[in-house]
Amino acid sequence: MAARLPNRILDTLDALFHIVAARGCRKFGESGIGSSEGLASDWRVNNFDLLRLLAALQVAVVHSIGFLKPTGYFARLLEAGLDRFPGVPIFFVISGVLISKSYERSDSLRDYLRNRCLRIFPALWVCLVVGVAVILALGVGSFGRITTPDWLLWWARQMSIFQGFKPAFLEPLSTGLNGSLWTIPVELEFYIVLPALYGILRLRRRLGNMRLLAIALASLAVQLLIVSGHRSVGQARAYSLLQVTLVPYLWMFLAGISIQRNWSTVRGWLSGRAHWWGIGYLMLCAAAKWLRVDTGGNYMSPVYLLPLAGLIVSLAMSAPQLSDRILRHHDVSYGLYLYHMLVIDLLVGLAAPSAWASFAAAIIVSLGLAALSWTLIEKPYLRGKRGALRSFN
Repeated sequence: MAARLPNRILDTLDALFHIVAARGCRKFGESGIGSSEGLASDWRVNNFDLLRLLAALQVAVVHSIGFLKPTGYFARLLEAGLDRFPGVPIFFVISGVLISKSYERSDSLRDYLRNRCLRIFPALWVCLVVGVAVILALGVGSFGRITTPDWLLWWARQMSIFQGFKPAFLEPLSTGLNGSLWTIPVELEFYIVLPALYGILRLRRRLGNMRLLAIALASLAVQLLIVSGHRSVGQARAYSLLQVTLVPYLWMFLAGISIQRNWSTVRGWLSGRAHWWGIGYLMLCAAAKWLRVDTGGNYMSPVYLLPLAGLIVSLAMSAPQLSDRILRHHDVSYGLYLYHMLVIDLLVGLAAPSAWASFAAAIIVSLGLAALSWTLIEKPYLRGKRGALRSFN
């Protein structure tokens, strides 16, 4: 009897899924999940794989510069330029676009959740094993005292949705151990909360958009509090916990959802117009530098994030076959994001010289590990996805 309960819960959620999705599509002027063939083809052929790779490369390059410290004017110029295109917010916007479209095309809530797990966990768990190999390579003595409960708790967190919490035994490692994985729980929380958001989107189109805007403004308010807060120890602790949740980043995800859901309205402004969006965004960045205004990095201001979101989607839908021609359907962005900090951890822990050679080694080795992850782990598991927008998304 107890074994049947989870299946009954999933069946009930599936029934609610079909009601919500069907109503949501009609309210937004679509005939049902999957919409017209012309619109579907737009989303099957795009440059998002290439853009995700560039976003992951931005994160890897910035981290490599920060920890391996190559010197010279070019390093400062490269870092300053890349700060205008922060990889994490770009990932969140792209996730909003693609995951919402994938959710609409899913036949059931079970399939949607299964697809999301296949995308994240197999490669993540293999990366965890590689992380243990890095610990052994650096020597257990390089870390703090490791107790069995601490070790088991760290493993449980790394294999679930709590990768952002750092145990005490990792504190002696100046780089942390794969600290960039704090975004994985945020991404997983996006996946979990999306069906609830579609419950809100059952309302008529305009009101649905206004509800999305209200949620986005609440999320943005939390982000602004985090940036300007930390006035007391208690506040600092509360804000540090919020930083590893979806709350201050949800508005970025919602920006992507809004673009996807209103594509028939905004398509004329974005499709095939990447050059204009690029010129406009560069002019905005030049004005920010002249006024000495910080764009905000991971806590990017909406003044910059929204035009950047427009640029990203426009790039995805302008010359949309470019990504497939360059990458040949090899999506190594996730692997690059997973492994680059482990490579940096190893180089720093082994006292590699702070120079361009170490920087180049970090990027090249990370890309190599990403290619292996895609070929041996991600691609085979992604073949098991059902009703996906594309086989390997």
